[in-house]
Amino acid sequence: MGRLLAISEDTTAFPWMRRTPGYGLLAMPAMVVALLVGWWTGHPAAGAIAAGSAFTVGFAVFHEALASTVLSMSVLTLGIASGTLAGSLGAPWTPLVLFIAFVVAVNYGLLASLGPTEGWIGQQSGVFVVVASYFVNGPRYALGRTMMVLAGGALQILVFTIFYLLRRKSREPSSRLSHEEVPRRLHELLACLREELTLRGKTAPYVARLSLALLISTAIYRCFHVRNGYWIPMTALLVLKPQWTGTLSRGIARMLGTVAGAGIALALAHLLPFSEWVIAALVIVSAWGCFVLQAVNYALFSVFVTLYIVFLFRFGGFSQTAAAHIRLVNTVVGGAIALAIDAAWMAATRRRGVESRAESVQ
Repeated sequence: MGRLLAISEDTTAFPWMRRTPGYGLLAMPAMVVALLVGWWTGHPAAGAIAAGSAFTVGFAVFHEALASTVLSMSVLTLGIASGTLAGSLGAPWTPLVLFIAFVVAVNYGLLASLGPTEGWIGQQSGVFVVVASYFVNGPRYALGRTMMVLAGGALQILVFTIFYLLRRKSREPSSRLSHEEVPRRLHELLACLREELTLRGKTAPYVARLSLALLISTAIYRCFHVRNGYWIPMTALLVLKPQWTGTLSRGIARMLGTVAGAGIALALAHLLPFSEWVIAALVIVSAWGCFVLQAVNYALFSVFVTLYIVFLFRFGGFSQTAAAHIRLVNTVVGGAIALAIDAAWMAATRRRGVESRAESVQ
């Protein structure tokens, strides 16, 4: 019974006391500015990229393990920008994209072993790598996209810095890691890296499963030229967890949330004609919903994430109906790949355990 409750928690549990509407409102100004600048300058796609970066960096407020919110935001901004550049430059060559996907898996797995904040930064950086590696538009586009990611992150950092200065909080937004903390964290990372390279690390199985999931899902969408296929490895990256129950719980919740969100987006697309202003407002409302619900329920959070992405794509000039359909199919495929790999790995591990016990008895 306890195992079943653990699996269903991401879908059925609704601890509303964890909602965070205030921080959601605080994260919105940077996104509004990015969308408005994109619209005014006639480059809505660039505005959408900057808004997407501001959206991601805004979640750093819930990850303060790096000594301050602004420091976490700064590290994340550099991570997603460098990931965007690497993915964009490697996009034309499938073998290089597969190698980058492997690096993403190793990086995420290693950082996740250090702590939740480090793992989250590695995960989000990996997401931006996966997305950028889909768009084959040359070095100029790669630099432009990277600059928009940096601009969105910097804008979000500026908003939160001003907020903390106005609130006069006891902790300074620019506080740095102590002299003792920096060597300790570097030592942990290097020690973990040495363990993984010698195949003795505890995170080696997780890194191996992540690598398999990202390589298989990336190869599928690249070989079959799946439209917006980056959602397949992106979902696998977000769903796959160190424990099987975590993968199953997240996989079910994300797929259910995506189906519901895509259905709502499709219904709105058929029922209501949207102007650019209405679409921009829907982007902001759905993004705010993500911030409010990020700690309440993962399935409900996934509903708003789906709505946010669909409306953001529509603002950038992509068909809302097509975005909903494609995200739905690709999310299900990516989640299924993650679940299948985790299930096969667990079955193989149990079989080896049974064989080892049988040999010891003999």
